[in-house]
Amino acid sequence: MILRVPSYYKEFRCIADKCKDSCCIGWGIDIDEDTRAYYSGIEGTFGKRLRDALETDEEGVVGFKLREDGWCPFLNEKKLCEICITLGEEALSEVCTEYPRFTMEYGNVREKCLCLSCEEVGRLLFSEEENVTFEEYEIADAWQEEEDTEREMELGGKLEDIRNETIKILENKEKSIFTRMAEVLTYCKEAQKQLFGGAPEEEEKADIGTPYEHFSERMRLFEELEPFGEEWGDLLAQMKQTFFSAEVYDRLHREFWEMNRSWEYTYEKLMVYFLFRYFMRAVYDDNLFGKVQFAVLSVLAIIDLDVWRANCNGGTFSLKDRIETAALYAKEVEHSEENVDLLMEDIWFEEIFAGDSLRTLVLNYNTYRK
Repeated sequence: MILRVPSYYKEFRCIADKCKDSCCIGWGIDIDEDTRAYYSGIEGTFGKRLRDALETDEEGVVGFKLREDGWCPFLNEKKLCEICITLGEEALSEVCTEYPRFTMEYGNVREKCLCLSCEEVGRLLFSEEENVTFEEYEIADAWQEEEDTEREMELGGKLEDIRNETIKILENKEKSIFTRMAEVLTYCKEAQKQLFGGAPEEEEKADIGTPYEHFSERMRLFEELEPFGEEWGDLLAQMKQTFFSAEVYDRLHREFWEMNRSWEYTYEKLMVYFLFRYFMRAVYDDNLFGKVQFAVLSVLAIIDLDVWRANCNGGTFSLKDRIETAALYAKEVEHSEENVDLLMEDIWFEEIFAGDSLRTLVLNYNTYRK
């Protein structure tokens, strides 16, 4: 089996107590069956603590009951894990040992990525301007029936070629990121037709909408998502208050690009990140173009967050801001499969997000860079 990871994957190390937004605070901590069985055999006072901390939710999922302040019951005052300290890292549940790693498998390939909801992942990805590269390793593992594996290997190989070409288009830094995103939409719409028979039909003269109208539609979609916490809803309200008209939206975006053009490379990296994480799902749903639409709209949404943050900062935008806005989006959207599925479904069927309309819209964003 082939294991494929981004080059920075091997550099990741949890920074534990140095992390500002600890995944042990405010995040649900599920306990898998094997770990639960292991905890049942731990003797003494600590074993009783482990078992007393477990609860089962309405859907039958077992996890730790968080403290009133949202902390994991085993996170001490120094923000260190008492389970690790007492029993070792091997005693952690699967969700704790895996995060921020996420896995996609098809055929004889396993791809693992690091989610941007973790600030240390953002630091690794955005601190350098070099292109993201990928590494492959042979691993001894098999997980599917031979018939399924053969079919997925064949389709997976074709999709990998398309994704590789898409990434090459994105890495052409002689063009603006918006022009590259538009070219990716054109290329992948044609690839969708060639491989799977096409995307939904579009009107020849579809109303593409203005950037502000698209922003308003994105806000509507995000307000329909399952909220991760109060922070997201408050943020959307603040953004709508800041971007209260098309004139203001256009002006703030122009000002952002005048002062922060140097961050353009991060939007290329974000596009590559979303494509690596989601593109190969087309092996199972035949919808490669929808994954590209999702990536483009995600980057546009993060740009809105960046412009809003820069406006709050008096026009400046730092690496810290870059990491935090990407993490905000990833935490709210990517930590819920329901949210990802809802966005992809709406993107696929709503005309304002359709391929040709979206391509023209993205090109219109070039006016902010002048």
